[in-house]
Amino acid sequence: MPVSKTRFPLIDVWGRPEERGRQIGAAFGERIDRTLSLYRAYFARPDEELLSVAAHFRGVIGAFDPHYAAEIEGIAEGAEVDPLWVYALNARSELLAALSASECTVVQYTGTPFTGQNWDWSEKLEELVVLIRSEDERGRRFLTMTEPGILAKVGLNDAGFCVCLNFLPTPKPTNGLPSHVLLRALLDAGSWAEVEETLERAGTGRSLNLLVAGADGRGINIEYEGDAARRMEAGGTATTHTNHYLTCDAPVDAELLENSTARLDRIRFLTAPGSPTDLVRLKSVLSDQEHSEHAILAPYRDSEGFLGRKGTVCTIAMDLAERRMHIRRGNDPANPFHQIQVVEKETALSM
Repeated sequence: MPVSKTRFPLIDVWGRPEERGRQIGAAFGERIDRTLSLYRAYFARPDEELLSVAAHFRGVIGAFDPHYAAEIEGIAEGAEVDPLWVYALNARSELLAALSASECTVVQYTGTPFTGQNWDWSEKLEELVVLIRSEDERGRRFLTMTEPGILAKVGLNDAGFCVCLNFLPTPKPTNGLPSHVLLRALLDAGSWAEVEETLERAGTGRSLNLLVAGADGRGINIEYEGDAARRMEAGGTATTHTNHYLTCDAPVDAELLENSTARLDRIRFLTAPGSPTDLVRLKSVLSDQEHSEHAILAPYRDSEGFLGRKGTVCTIAMDLAERRMHIRRGNDPANPFHQIQVVEKETALSM
């Protein structure tokens, strides 16, 4: 699947969960293998232990909704890998919960359809990231940027809802529904009532900051810290978040806290009352490199306690009214954004 250096590969899949999974696995099998190799190094645990934990999450996911388990099983079949490894990928945040690594700056403009984020992670993932546009047997659609083999990450659906996330470290047990499966489930929501029902069923047992936003300008922001879940009020102009807790004093590694606090201070300055709240401004804010050491659009650099270099893998700005994702690969602000519609089967367009 040839892809330019400024685009991520996009696949359209359709049908029942297992059918969509097989299509994804068959298309991205080599990328899934490479992603597994990376995470097995990041996990730094014996395979037997990882597979045992994966078996636990297989049960958790199946009990929550067998459709998502079927999709994971289909991915494994299409990619010709042991399903337990794909379950491990989908629980990668829970397996890495104690890792101190920055991952994302999120912005939702209050009362507008504009939401977006930078995804900061391993440089090695940039050449592996994929875009999936999915249509189920009922005709419902969503679009997500994700890592190969993982059901969903940042994305939006045809009902005008989107999901964003920030990694939050915790030493507390994270044995609940995996974060990325929750993101996938929320992309099936067709109303705020369905969003709330999904959140209620999912419970706790994970560590992340979750933002759900709608085309009506509303948003829900929840910090998960193991067995705790705390909601945050929307900001007057914007809701913003980075990689440390804002609702409690949970300890965070000093390097991460310095980086996360600097990015949060800067993003709050850029989204202060009176500043623009449109899509152009959202892209500009997420492209900010004012702080040489703690830029919002972060260049790849070595990080203590992390394997290899990390920085901004991609920038996503979503127009929920138009059901459109604008995505830029990498951390060069000169790279173009490409536009992708949720509801049209089209090749990604350069902006």
